[in-house]
Amino acid sequence: MLIGIDNSEVVYKRERPKSIGNSVTLPNDIRDKDELEKVLFALTEQVTYRLRKEKLLANVVNVQLRTKDFVDFSHQKRLETPISNTKEIYAEAKMLLNEMYKQGMAIRLVGVRTDNLVQKNELQLSLFNNSDNEKQDKIDNTIDKLKEKYGYDFITRASNLNLEDTVKIRRKD
Repeated sequence: MLIGIDNSEVVYKRERPKSIGNSVTLPNDIRDKDELEKVLFALTEQVTYRLRKEKLLANVVNVQLRTKDFVDFSHQKRLETPISNTKEIYAEAKMLLNEMYKQGMAIRLVGVRTDNLVQKNELQLSLFNNSDNEKQDKIDNTIDKLKEKYGYDFITRASNLNLEDTVKIRRKD
């Protein structure tokens, strides 16, 4: 009798993610809130791209900061309705950053995570149609299609143009 050998077929069932996030350890401490917001936006854009690619919506947004002394701060917010919209998730993430960041803090790590994910087709539609959200969703979907066709770095938002000077953020596809 051989122990640990099994010739049966491996059955793999892909599970839907419970959260989608990304973080980056910065090469240098950042003390300027405007620079932190640029990094936060780039991370948010990657996270929301992955949300839409998986056809998921987020109910919770979480932002993490780590100081140069390895002190961690993390705030999260439950959203009124599930979303995958880059503009709205960034607005929530920026608000969380503002709650945690104290002027002059030396930040070494920034992270954005979305939790409590639901399938897009499980969303209960509102009686009140929000055309601003629809417009932003169309913009996000157009950008996503260009990234899918020509590569993720083919198109970028203006706020990310000089981000390479601050940090190189690796994508998690």
